[in-house]
Amino acid sequence: MFMPLIYWVVLPIIAGWLVIRWIKKHAPLLPPDDIAALFAASPVEKKWFRAIKRGPQGLLALGDFEKQPDAVDRAYLGKEQAQAKGEKAAFLVYNDKAELLEQVDS
Repeated sequence: MFMPLIYWVVLPIIAGWLVIRWIKKHAPLLPPDDIAALFAASPVEKKWFRAIKRGPQGLLALGDFEKQPDAVDRAYLGKEQAQAKGEKAAFLVYNDKAELLEQVDS
């Protein structure tokens, strides 16, 4: 009873974890150059989140937030404001490592 549990449950989970770890090590997700430049110019505090508007005028930081739901709410508020004006823009939420967490388009 114990050996099938190891073969059919534990080993596939460990193998999947190792594959994901290998992929992250050899193919990291790099942010676009303009986002990387924005984060280099004004870094985000550790464990904080940043909402960004990417429109025809370029990048505009909408604010830094301590909690991810607050940053997402700000992105959706920006989307509603852009739709009311008839603008086309993307609203992005990043963490402190410049990893994209959510994208909302207007």
